[in-house]
Amino acid sequence: MLIRREPGELYALRHDLPPGDPLAGDCEGWVERIDPETLEPLKSTPRFPAGKYWPGGIAAHANGDIYMVFGRWAHRLSKDLEVLASRELPVDRPYNSFVILDTGELVTKDCDAPRGDAISTFSVLDPETLESVVPELALPEGSIARLASDGRRVTCVGTSRVFRLELNREAGRLEVDESWQPHYGTLPDQTFGWDPVVSDEHVFWMDNGKNSVDWTMRGTGEAKSPVRLWWVRHDDPGSLRSTEISGLPHGTESNPPAWDPERGVVVAYDAGNAVVRAWKLVGDELEPLWRRDGIAHAGHLIIYPDTRELVVQDWQDPAFMRRPRFRRIIRPGLRFMGRSSIVRRLSGPIGHDNLVVLDLDTGAEKGRVKVPSPSQAFLFPAPGFGRDIYYQSMTSLARITVA
Repeated sequence: MLIRREPGELYALRHDLPPGDPLAGDCEGWVERIDPETLEPLKSTPRFPAGKYWPGGIAAHANGDIYMVFGRWAHRLSKDLEVLASRELPVDRPYNSFVILDTGELVTKDCDAPRGDAISTFSVLDPETLESVVPELALPEGSIARLASDGRRVTCVGTSRVFRLELNREAGRLEVDESWQPHYGTLPDQTFGWDPVVSDEHVFWMDNGKNSVDWTMRGTGEAKSPVRLWWVRHDDPGSLRSTEISGLPHGTESNPPAWDPERGVVVAYDAGNAVVRAWKLVGDELEPLWRRDGIAHAGHLIIYPDTRELVVQDWQDPAFMRRPRFRRIIRPGLRFMGRSSIVRRLSGPIGHDNLVVLDLDTGAEKGRVKVPSPSQAFLFPAPGFGRDIYYQSMTSLARITVA
């Protein structure tokens, strides 16, 4: 993950991976400040033991400090990456990032990744000490998805329901809104949802998040059903609606949809079948705008509302490499070779990513550039400081500019 702080200040959350299965062993994480143009590291924290791996997160707080949650640990860092506070979190599982409330507290939870079988437990951390300000709260079910917040309330997509939580300081506890728990996990052959997006009136998310991803998410959806986009009003849990994104079997994804607050455009995707689609929200209904087949996007979408631009990725590799039997054979070797800088530089013929700019309102392609990454981008691109953007995959980091 990359974040911007002040102009020209760019920070990266980095980590290593255990050999073999990345979810099987312990790992370490650290934060670097990097040059915004050359991407060279300028300063780094020590490597922090993290426990089991799952992508975590960093944020620049209103108090000026950098906060990191990765694995089972939370860290508070100065802008010069001095360690100000550290805390081992209470549940022996990785925590998948956090949100910051308007009053400054950090809200985080563990996740039983990638299965989602065990329940998730919430912690609310004091920004000074990282100690819990109220007792931990266990959800009724697990949650793989990252959190979203409007600054006061926190929205969490569980494995079958969506929850809304609020910090009650007078009572000294974090509370789940019992009157608002939309139940989306009701369809046959359906798997859990991922990250929610909060607008002024609605919450949006996508389901069928369980997959067997390796170097690409194409062809890895474990549910036989199509992936769906879901949305519900803040003031009416009974307004829950959904629509198929591609209509194709074995659809999947692992990130949020996108929301354009200027004109009410919603963008979602099916990473398993390489489809990106957009709608316009009219009242509580979605009206189709456009659909692009053959765009293999899997990471976060970025919208520029002022220029009406949508930034996606488009992974390209030979179709035979995605055949299930061939895939099982080469998967262990590619995981090992992906650690080699030589392999990463020369991987173009066996697969590479593209960064693509689409017109947000029509889906028309405005430009693209090849990115030499042997892994599809599943993670967190970031806007630059001008007409540029930062691309990230599990193997590669790149800066792309508009000429």
